[in-house]
Amino acid sequence: MRQYISKHKKVILISAGIFVLIMISVFFLGIKQPSNVYKVKREYFEALISCKGEIQSEKAVLITIPDIFGDRTLEIYDTQIKDLIPEGSIVKKGDYVALLDQGRIKQLKESNEERLKRVLFNYNDSKIDSAVDLVALRDGIEQFAYDLQYKQVELEQAVYESPAFQRKAQMAYERALKQQDAKKRACQMTQKALRIQVSREEALVNELTEKDKRYQIAFDAARITAQQDGMLIYGRTFGRGGSRKLSIGSYVSMQNPVIATLPDLSVLVSETFVEEIYISKIKVGDSARVYIDALKNQEKIGAISNISNVGQEMTGYDSKVFKVNIRISSDNNRVKPAMTTNNEIIIAREQNVLVIPRSSMFTEGGKQFVYLKELGKISIREVECGSQSDKFVVIKSGLIAGDKILLSKPENIDI
Repeated sequence: MRQYISKHKKVILISAGIFVLIMISVFFLGIKQPSNVYKVKREYFEALISCKGEIQSEKAVLITIPDIFGDRTLEIYDTQIKDLIPEGSIVKKGDYVALLDQGRIKQLKESNEERLKRVLFNYNDSKIDSAVDLVALRDGIEQFAYDLQYKQVELEQAVYESPAFQRKAQMAYERALKQQDAKKRACQMTQKALRIQVSREEALVNELTEKDKRYQIAFDAARITAQQDGMLIYGRTFGRGGSRKLSIGSYVSMQNPVIATLPDLSVLVSETFVEEIYISKIKVGDSARVYIDALKNQEKIGAISNISNVGQEMTGYDSKVFKVNIRISSDNNRVKPAMTTNNEIIIAREQNVLVIPRSSMFTEGGKQFVYLKELGKISIREVECGSQSDKFVVIKSGLIAGDKILLSKPENIDI
């Protein structure tokens, strides 16, 4: 009986030990490393500026609104695109591309013609009135010339009269002579004034006639054709609403004259926009990686070829942005204009440096620090930072490889 009890106790103890071992194994196997802990390590670091872009040709023939639309006397200012062939169309030199609003030009032309009719009517009236006025003035001068001759005869006969009568005749003749001179001057001034008036009206007639011709030229030029062979890519308009492609119904003007382009596909760029806080960190020649969305994020190595000198406001950005072109090789004929891209502009490279995620670094009172986990406790460790990207930070001092830091601020810390 005692042996049975002893064996039974051994079985119970062995079973309990096995159970404890199983529980301990389950406990330790079930424990995972905290997801908010990051182990500091040395690695290769790149400081990047990430931005979206669109493939464009670096060189292209621009299809723009005709120069005559910039004639301010025509008062066209901006005009609407009434028709536009599909983007990507292959065109030959002289092929039809787009049609601008001819209806508005026609209205302006008709208004100018109405004014021309009124001005021409007034011009003809002025010429007739001027001729009548001048004839009347000349007749008056001729008539006065006879009166002057009569005064001269009286003066000649006055030699047989008394001195007083002679003096009176002399004064009458001199007064008539002065009146004749005055009439001649008045006639000349009136003739000059009438000539100026008629000349102005004639100039206005000529101006409106010439303007009518230019309206006709603008009307005919509203039919846009291609200057050379190529593939048509729509132009873009830029404003506070952002960048968007032109389409039927869009407006173009001399400030935004490009309707479409015929790109040179041998040299392509990713046209992107960089916020002004980063623009001082980049320069022409900086390397970049371009991932083309339509080609399953195929990577292209490129370099910055141009940075705009003037910033602009665009929707989706908190500050002004600058247009930046990243030139890429176009050895792949599948790369086409208007394809969207994700770009990474490389602004710094460092080998074998301590790197931590930006989310693990905190700033307070002008000091930068991390939450260090050491021996089961959490403490604040001040650090000195170096280069930074949008995701990672280089640590110059304050940490060593192998240190464990928190990726987020803890609720309670034991310092």
